[in-house]
Amino acid sequence: MNNGSNSLEQKHRPLIMIVDDDELVTTTLASYLGLETDFDVVAYQSPADALGYLENKPVDLLITDFLMPDMDGLEFLSEVQKLYPNLTSILLTGYADKENAIKAINEVSLFQYVEKPWDNDHLMMVIRNALNSKELREGLASKVRELDAVLLERSRLFEANEAMRDELNLARSVQQSMLPQTFPNSCPVSVATRYQPALEVGGDFYDVVSLSEHKLGVFVADVTGHGIQAALITVLLKSAFLELKGQEESPGAILARLNTLLYQILPKTLYVAGLIMIMDTRTGECRLVNAGIPHPFVLRAGKQTAERIPANGLLLGVAAAGVYKAGKEIEFRMEPGDTLLLYTDGLSEVHNEADELFEDCLLKTLSGIPPRPVTAALDTIIAAAENFARKNHAWDDVTAVGIGFCHN
Repeated sequence: MNNGSNSLEQKHRPLIMIVDDDELVTTTLASYLGLETDFDVVAYQSPADALGYLENKPVDLLITDFLMPDMDGLEFLSEVQKLYPNLTSILLTGYADKENAIKAINEVSLFQYVEKPWDNDHLMMVIRNALNSKELREGLASKVRELDAVLLERSRLFEANEAMRDELNLARSVQQSMLPQTFPNSCPVSVATRYQPALEVGGDFYDVVSLSEHKLGVFVADVTGHGIQAALITVLLKSAFLELKGQEESPGAILARLNTLLYQILPKTLYVAGLIMIMDTRTGECRLVNAGIPHPFVLRAGKQTAERIPANGLLLGVAAAGVYKAGKEIEFRMEPGDTLLLYTDGLSEVHNEADELFEDCLLKTLSGIPPRPVTAALDTIIAAAENFARKNHAWDDVTAVGIGFCHN
């Protein structure tokens, strides 16, 4: 077992260099520091020899005489500064050399000068102050380096974040370009939508296409989660749904085909809620199959009430083709002035301060909406959800599609 003290980092012993051509001075100072401190001391009578030592090893503090035959203290300190620009130095000088001492302070960053003959207590105070100053300066320099490193890392992260934000903005632009901005001119039908992703890109998707001259196809989907992974699935959904244009298939058959595709490619942790509705734009007759989207509502203009369409079904991508069975097809008719509301759970699962769901009061909210254009109805519903939401509500992707059947 190791001794406990050996596991501790040993405290650094300051190394003091004394340079004076008078051997009595170097011997006296070295002996004094050896008795009164735990400092390591090296002493030289020759500045040239001292420089030779310093070329191979640094010291913590340099104490040097000013008047020396081969090289005066100012010249010596100038050479030392070339090796160690920040070395803490003390100059020993006579009373008549104060001017040169002050010059040294200005030119070679001298810490302090001490007149000969010195007072031991005063000299010890100067030495300890010099070492403390060195420690503080090094500590500050270390903190500055740490701060510089933090700032550099912050700058790098900022640049990376900006690059990622640019990429996400591009992805957002691409994704939103997939969502229809105009809709088939299927008079007497009007279409309006609202789409609010939780992040730059989202996992909700909708599309409205003409399946034939008098048949309108509506698709609403919600991919598990949100963000890049979910957004990539919406690209696939767009492509797959467009392939159905012009085909006379039931909503259930369309969902079954989408399920087969999704089951083959989706990771096991992902699935898609979806809804397909086919509407006869001449009669207002609708056929709808749901696969996990919240129940749609029809806002009945004549009664000024909202009617829930209780359609249920298995989510897409969770069962193989031979196992998957689409939900029951629901048929209903829209009368002139009616509005159909399709939406994802980002709207219905909004919580208020009492932890209640907006879905629980959605029927009442919709029943209170007077007959109005589809766009105004959607604005009213979204505003009601925002007013209902608690302050810290974590919004999911929100999609709402309104289909209005107009008067002939």
